[in-house]
Order: sequence, then structure tokens, then C-alpha cells
Amino acid sequence: MKRPALVLSPALVLLMFTTLLAGCATVPARNIDLVQAGMDRDQVRSIMGQPDTVTHSPGHECAYYSLLKDFWSRVPWSVSDRYYVCYDEGKVASFGKVDAAPSG
Repeated sequence: MKRPALVLSPALVLLMFTTLLAGCATVPARNIDLVQAGMDRDQVRSIMGQPDTVTHSPGHECAYYSLLKDFWSRVPWSVSDRYYVCYDEGKVASFGKVDAAPSG
């Protein structure tokens, strides 16, 4: 007996793709607002979760995170933003959105 071919609607494919992308970033972007200068790595990790990547140099470390945009800011090709938290001597020295214009 022959099985019928599986046909996926474009809407279902888009939903599956968006769900897959959202699975890569499960921490909401608003969590970056809880990070404060002077926190240690463990405090930040309890707020932000595990970083996607970490870069090191003597006495300096930067952790990078993919955080979910709020619901109304999402589009299928962009559901998360990249953020960084940099540490000097183990304490938060700077943090923010990657590629954001510096304030000042």
C-alpha cells in the first residue's frame, strides 16, 4: 500500500521555522535591564543563562547572548537580538546591545 505524500502549507513551514529560531534564544531581552555594573559572572548567569560565546583577553572577558525580542518587535527573520556583557577582573564593566550606537 502506497502512503500519501506529506504536503506542508507555506504557513506551517513559516511557523516551524520561526519556532526553530525562537528555540535558539529563550531568554527575553528585558533581562538585560537586570544586569548592573559590578555583578559577578554567577549573578549575570542566573539572570541571562549560558552565553552563546565568550571572548577572553588578559583580565577582560566578554560574553555574548541571543535574547528574544518582545512579541511585537519580532518578524520571522528576526526574533532575537545580540547583547554583550563585558567583565574586568571578574566584575561587570559594560553591557548592552551589540551594534547599538554608544550613548553619550
